[in-house]
Amino acid sequence: MYRIQDSPEVAWRLFQYIKASFEEKDINPIPLNYYLWYQYYKGDNPQFREELDQVLKDDMGYNDRIGRRLYNDYFAVDSTTSEFDKAFRRLVNLMVQKINSWNDKLDSHTKQLEYSTEELKKDNLDVHQVKEITSNVLSTATSMQETNQMFQKHMLESSEEIKKLRQQLLAVQSQVLQDELTEVGNRKAYNMAMEEMLQDVAEFGSGCCMIIADIDHFKNFNDTYGHLIGDSVLRYFAKLIRRNQSKNEDIFRYGGEEFVLLLRNFSLDEAVKRAQEIRKQISSAHLKLKNSDQEINTITASFGVAQLRPNLDDAESFFNRADKSLYKAKKDGRNRVVCEISL
Repeated sequence: MYRIQDSPEVAWRLFQYIKASFEEKDINPIPLNYYLWYQYYKGDNPQFREELDQVLKDDMGYNDRIGRRLYNDYFAVDSTTSEFDKAFRRLVNLMVQKINSWNDKLDSHTKQLEYSTEELKKDNLDVHQVKEITSNVLSTATSMQETNQMFQKHMLESSEEIKKLRQQLLAVQSQVLQDELTEVGNRKAYNMAMEEMLQDVAEFGSGCCMIIADIDHFKNFNDTYGHLIGDSVLRYFAKLIRRNQSKNEDIFRYGGEEFVLLLRNFSLDEAVKRAQEIRKQISSAHLKLKNSDQEINTITASFGVAQLRPNLDDAESFFNRADKSLYKAKKDGRNRVVCEISL
């Protein structure tokens, strides 16, 4: 599998590979299909790859109508990426034109070489004729080399443009998926990460857990100190959670003063330990009002912990069990961690 973003030097070979696949499967070489098959070989969308694989196994095979449906289902749903998507498709369209132009020139060169070969097979050629044919062969070979070099140059330039578009898209997506106040993931990011986690567990069976954290008496805190200080506390709490964040943790502000941690390759005991670590850190923090020595009231938080049950849980049931654990933590006096096995 080629990945343009990792190795731009092979971009032109990737499109040759796609072109060969089109010929083998009799795919209509229109820009939409080039776009879809580029996404297919790039491999960033497992669901799309799986569905296209199923289409190719079907006796009816692939056609433009199916291509339009796949595009609408997988690549035209997010309005935040539409402008980048249009720019990308325009770039793909230009690359298709370059490929077709290169292919036409290659066909012309091939025919010229075949003609020269047939000419050399003739009997009774004199020195002048052989010299002329040889000169034509060398000229064609030189032209082919120049054409290939120009084609590779165009493909490398295009791949660099793709990299720039991708970087811009990732920056925009990062903003769209980030909570503006706390700079952790927002609710949309949580939904996407949860969907990905469910897929990974179904495929690989790795242990995953959820921690729901809720700052205790936050409304009263806001009423006492005001919303600006309340916002500062939310930022501090998010920063505290991130301080010891491992590579297997994703952190989200679910809403208000509630945060969610999705933990991969964690046992239930390890998830409880992580929640206790955060609880102790926030409850022992001594915060002061800005430009003042006045300390604010101690901040505490309650935590609910649950473990994902493969092939049994969906996103809602997984969240509900962690949420019930959180509710029990609140009911039992707050500033504590409750695991689902305590329910």
